[in-house]
Amino acid sequence: MSYTAAFISELTRAANEVDKLSTGEYRRLVERAVRMVREMRLETGTRPSRGIYVAMGDLEIGALMTEAAANNDEVEGVLLNLAGMIRALKIMVDGKIDVRKSD
Repeated sequence: MSYTAAFISELTRAANEVDKLSTGEYRRLVERAVRMVREMRLETGTRPSRGIYVAMGDLEIGALMTEAAANNDEVEGVLLNLAGMIRALKIMVDGKIDVRKSD
């Protein structure tokens, strides 16, 4: 299993067991996920635009607000949203690699 797939699984597992998740663990997962999303967007050649920066900023702010509110449903939603973003970007990265191989 690739690192990316393992991390998607880790985010999903954490979302399903949010009541067992400490604040520090949640924060570290969100930081890793946001970093991974940024790196994968660069890898796919997604050009940064104001909208992307605003969306990532909103996601980080939402994650921090959720942490402060300690609402399990919102924590679960943030983690699953990040897992979905990474999954979609992984598909794009894998597709880009396949295209390069066939050239």
